[in-house]
Amino acid sequence: MTNDMVMFSNGDVTFMYRVGGIAVHDGRLLVEHNVKHDFCFVPGGRVEYGENAVQALSRELNEEIGGGVEIGRLVIVSDNLFELDGIRYQEAGLYFVLDFAPDHPILSREGRFEAAEPNLVYEWLSLDELEEEKLFPRFLRELVLDIPQTPKYVIQSDIESCWTESYPNVTET
Repeated sequence: MTNDMVMFSNGDVTFMYRVGGIAVHDGRLLVEHNVKHDFCFVPGGRVEYGENAVQALSRELNEEIGGGVEIGRLVIVSDNLFELDGIRYQEAGLYFVLDFAPDHPILSREGRFEAAEPNLVYEWLSLDELEEEKLFPRFLRELVLDIPQTPKYVIQSDIESCWTESYPNVTET
């Protein structure tokens, strides 16, 4: 964790501010696989202090994929609570639609291919097989199949007894 990322801990829970990009092309979703932990997530990363969400996603995509990516509309706002390596995380997430230039080389890639960061590889996953994949946050498995037309607020908790209150007009998983 670098000091530039909007990420801090109170000793019990570590808070993160994350942005992600949802890229769907030819019935496939672009994901990054975390090889160390055997799960995947959409491209993006943590927001740095002083950045807005679009600047952060643009920076992350340039670092990981290069140019030729257009950041579209905001489609998901999420509160995500999960545990990884014994650490509890509270993640505020903003997810945007991504659109690649028609001649972008990533569109023709098959199988798993190298990412810019260690322990990460990219892959286009078939939308028909997302339920079997370890795609996190879990709500993406459903929402990328029918991308919301207006921003949708989602509460996700993978930790027992957290955030049990129900909220009207909110997707909870």
